Amino acid sequence: MKRLTLLVIILFISITTQAQTYKTDITKNAQTYYQYLTDQNFDGILDYMYPRVFELAPRQDMKAGMQQMFNSPDMQIEFLSNTVNRVTDSVQVDGLTYAIVFYNSKMKMTFVSEQNKPEADQKGFLDFMKTTMDSQFGAGNVTSDLENMSLTINMDANMFAIKDPQYDGWKFIGNDDAMKKLVDSIIPLSVRTNLLKEKL
Repeated sequence: MKRLTLLVIILFISITTQAQTYKTDITKNAQTYYQYLTDQNFDGILDYMYPRVFELAPRQDMKAGMQQMFNSPDMQIEFLSNTVNRVTDSVQVDGLTYAIVFYNSKMKMTFVSEQNKPEADQKGFLDFMKTTMDSQFGAGNVTSDLENMSLTINMDANMFAIKDPQYDGWKFIGNDDAMKKLVDSIIPLSVRTNLLKEKL
C-alpha cells in the first residue's frame, strides 16, 4: 500500500512538473514575442505567429501593414509594457496542443500630425480619439495627455498558444474581435469553448 501511495505521489509530481514546464515555455515565448512588439521587430513578431495565418493573409502583406502602422508620419505607436498574467491548462486535439495566454498590455499612441495645431483643435481631436478608445477599451483604461498629444491605453487581453508538430516551438494568434473570423477558422470550436471557460 505504501509503495502504491508513493507511486501515485511521484506520478502526480511528474504531471505537475510537466504542466509547469509547458506553461513556463509558453510564458517565455510570449515574453519574447512581446519584446519584438516593443522593439518593432516585425520579422520576429511574424516568426511567432501561427503560420496558418499566412494562408489567409500573406506574411509579406502583414509585414507591410505593420510597417505602415508603426512608421506612420501622423501617429507614433509604442508598447510600454506587456505582462503575462496567466497561462491556462492545455488541450490536445488532432495532435495539436492549445492553451490561452492572458496578459496585460500598455500602449501609447502619439498623434504627431496634431502637435503643431492650435490648442483648441488639439483638445477637440484628443477628446474625440479618447471617446473612440473609451468605447473600445473602457473609459478607466484610457488616459489622455494634451501636452504630448497622446493617449495611453491599458488593456487586458488574451491570445491562443499553439504547439503544432509541423512548426518549431509555440506559436500565437490573438483572440479579439478583429481576429475572430481568423481564429474561428483555425482554432476548433471545442478548443475555444473549453479554454475560454477559464477566462479571467
